[in-house]
Amino acid sequence: MKVSRLLVIWLSVLTAVTVYADDRRAKVNYQLHCQGCHTGDGSGHPGRQIPTLTNYMGKFLTVEGGREFLIQVPGAAQSQLNDIELAELTNWMLKSFDPETAKKGFEPYSATEVGQLRKSMVLDFTGTREALVKKIEIANNY
Repeated sequence: MKVSRLLVIWLSVLTAVTVYADDRRAKVNYQLHCQGCHTGDGSGHPGRQIPTLTNYMGKFLTVEGGREFLIQVPGAAQSQLNDIELAELTNWMLKSFDPETAKKGFEPYSATEVGQLRKSMVLDFTGTREALVKKIEIANNY
């Protein structure tokens, strides 16, 4: 009884810990799950409405609702990655594709946070993204 209780407590602590984990695994997950649309360098295909991640992804962290949105993007929220892997991947993407923004008080995602955010679907993806981009433009004086 005591061993199983300790195991449950330990597993709870592990999933609540911020995920810094394995950058190599995160990069491979990016290649498998994201690169097809966002390209290897994160530049995306703006003409096909696939946004760039490079020097822009972290700006979502600067506006209300943006942090949540990065996890609730359908390709992320509905991916086959578990919460730990998705937190790890998103943290890696922010560090890799937008290092300047990520350096400014960036609080890495935890598996617990990702699990909670995945429960809320973005019903109007395009409208939500457009509203967030407008907030980013205003906040950054574009």
